[in-house]
Amino acid sequence: MQTEQRERLDVLMLLGGYQLRGSSSRAMALAERLPLHRIALKIISSEPIRAPLSRLKHVELKTFRSFNWPVVGAIGRRFLAADLRTSVPDVIDIQHRSLLPLGAWLARRMNCPYVLTIHDYLRERERLTVDLQWCQRIVAVSDSVRNELLERTHLPEDLVIVIPGGVQPPPETELSSLFSPGRSPVIGTAGPLEPGKGIQHFLRAAVRVLKSRPDSLFVIAGSGPDERALRRLAMDLQISHAVTILPNLLDFGPALRAMDVFVLPALKQGFGSTVVDAMSRGLPVIACESGGTTSLVIDGMTGMLVPPSDEVALAERMRYLLDHPDRARDMGAAGRQRIIDHFHVNRMVDLTVQLYREIARPTLATTTTTIPALRT
Repeated sequence: MQTEQRERLDVLMLLGGYQLRGSSSRAMALAERLPLHRIALKIISSEPIRAPLSRLKHVELKTFRSFNWPVVGAIGRRFLAADLRTSVPDVIDIQHRSLLPLGAWLARRMNCPYVLTIHDYLRERERLTVDLQWCQRIVAVSDSVRNELLERTHLPEDLVIVIPGGVQPPPETELSSLFSPGRSPVIGTAGPLEPGKGIQHFLRAAVRVLKSRPDSLFVIAGSGPDERALRRLAMDLQISHAVTILPNLLDFGPALRAMDVFVLPALKQGFGSTVVDAMSRGLPVIACESGGTTSLVIDGMTGMLVPPSDEVALAERMRYLLDHPDRARDMGAAGRQRIIDHFHVNRMVDLTVQLYREIARPTLATTTTTIPALRT
């Protein structure tokens, strides 16, 4: 294993496949930019990556479907270890905790330090097994994720750091004109359609908005297990004529460009990558006052916050932005500047490279500990 004095680093990144969500967006941003920092990146994925391969042209990419399978997975891991024998990495980057057992096993086998990224909150009885010999850092995507992780576990505080996500803001020439005259206003949301994302509250708030602004249109961009139930809910609420669901997208960009207002109704979000993307495009945003979004949205300045599940408050904020387009544009502009100043993708990449170079060295720790999630 090479030390941090070596200018070029070899990094092995473990992914669970590609989905249109924050964890995958973060990994793709790193994959595109790490080679510019003399990081030779190899990605091992348990599923085929659906992102355009042009984004990975400087990355060695391999898919090992079997290493998450019971019984067969043990054989798959050995094949993977044999494949890596001639190119032992300086750092292993585990991009999702479901791959922690594999990453820790490889770290022990190859005598290589690893870093684990935590994108959201531990489940009620979830446990983490952390090998303190080789786990050099746990990266939380927000202060909220870090604080709850430390509250629910016995992790050493200095082991857990925060590196928030980031985006590449589009140039001003590519920004959409908000609330254009003669066009129906569009209020939208984007993300996985799954429990906890609060899309049902978005639809019920839409009912209230349509009573006073019947010209409004609502867009839901994303796919997931709740898609059919959400379509049925829109029909039951008798608003399906005003609601469009856009599934199977590889990029939320086109959907965001069609919106005048962006809403993230998720009850508790680890970070809120779609909010960052929307804000970077100058969209006024409404998000729930919980989780990582509170570090992004300054209520009344760069967007608006509402209590989780509060459909009345959500509808009121939607109507306010529709009725005050100039104020909405000002919030959108302030939000875009906040992203440029604090959540640019270059900052996320720079901090990650700094971390890699810091931990790519021999470690003296010699213990393995199981960290239980405590009752909240």
